[in-house]
Amino acid sequence: MFSFACSQTKGKPKTTKVTQITAEQAEQSNDPQVIAGFLKANPTHPKVAYLKSKIVTLITAGNNTAAKPTIKPLTKAGLKTAIKKDISKDGVNDKNKKTAAVLNHLFNNDGNKSEAYVNIVNKSKCNLVVKFSGKRYYNLDVPAKNQNFILIEKGKYVLTTSVCDAKYTSSKNISKDIVISLNTSEL
Repeated sequence: MFSFACSQTKGKPKTTKVTQITAEQAEQSNDPQVIAGFLKANPTHPKVAYLKSKIVTLITAGNNTAAKPTIKPLTKAGLKTAIKKDISKDGVNDKNKKTAAVLNHLFNNDGNKSEAYVNIVNKSKCNLVVKFSGKRYYNLDVPAKNQNFILIEKGKYVLTTSVCDAKYTSSKNISKDIVISLNTSEL
């Protein structure tokens, strides 16, 4: 009995309730589906052109919300945060490029390299800015109790810095990769 009832319901066509939309209802509606239903049922109606433009306007109006800019006042805290984010992105990119260049230099077995790797080890409790003056000019920031490195063109340079208010000046012929350690007790 059950299977018979099921087979009977499968054979019946589904009926959907169709409501006739008038031209006035389509004109007053802001629902694109209502207007499209009227256009589909009445393709020769005199107001088809108007209703088509209305439906396009309704559909595209919903898509333009993302394209409209919003303007908000910027606070000092918001500005500082934005600047920090922007600087950190640039810093990360520069640091990655610098690290890649040094690694390429160190693993390259070419004896005719035009650049030398210089590592400055800062054993002092003060931050340093080491200045290289020669063929070219370079500045290298080295944090306290830390180290930093740079690739420079080979040649003669005068290195200057101030280690915790003690002046350091040294003339170096940089023709190969070197490590320089700086400490206030050694000056």
